[in-house]
Amino acid sequence: MKLFFENLKRKEGQSLIEVVVALGVVIVLITSLVSTSLLTQRGARGAKANTQATKLAEQSLEKMRVFRDRRGFSALVNNSSANCYILDSTNPDPSAWALSTANCPPGENVVLDNITFTRRIQVSSSGQNKLIVVTVSWQDSAGTQTVTNSTILSNWCQGAINPGSPCTPP
Repeated sequence: MKLFFENLKRKEGQSLIEVVVALGVVIVLITSLVSTSLLTQRGARGAKANTQATKLAEQSLEKMRVFRDRRGFSALVNNSSANCYILDSTNPDPSAWALSTANCPPGENVVLDNITFTRRIQVSSSGQNKLIVVTVSWQDSAGTQTVTNSTILSNWCQGAINPGSPCTPP
């Protein structure tokens, strides 16, 4: 019987040091998992905002292409001292669109998913072509983020621009 009680004393349980070490390991694991989750969410939000900004820039480039086709190559002016434009495309008829320097800089504000994007267009001459640069910027936890997209538009229509038919031969 004495031997039985001696074995029980040796197997009393965990020491305080073992419990503290185990709690420390658990806390480190939980902290790591939470940190990883937060970084992943931040990265996903940043990627989503970048994708939206890229689509806004591409949309503006396509609208500038339609603007050139409906209003003519000469409508792509680059005489603004700030070289910053906003394309007023609220009218469904592209022949009524206009380049505006109002609120430029900073540019046109577009709100998507509670993020305010600022979009501006620059036009510069490059020989017989026009270089169109669209810059979209927004603020996030890492600071100001920017996406820039550009294209070169040429004077492909040497004739007159007529409503309903973008170009008539000279």
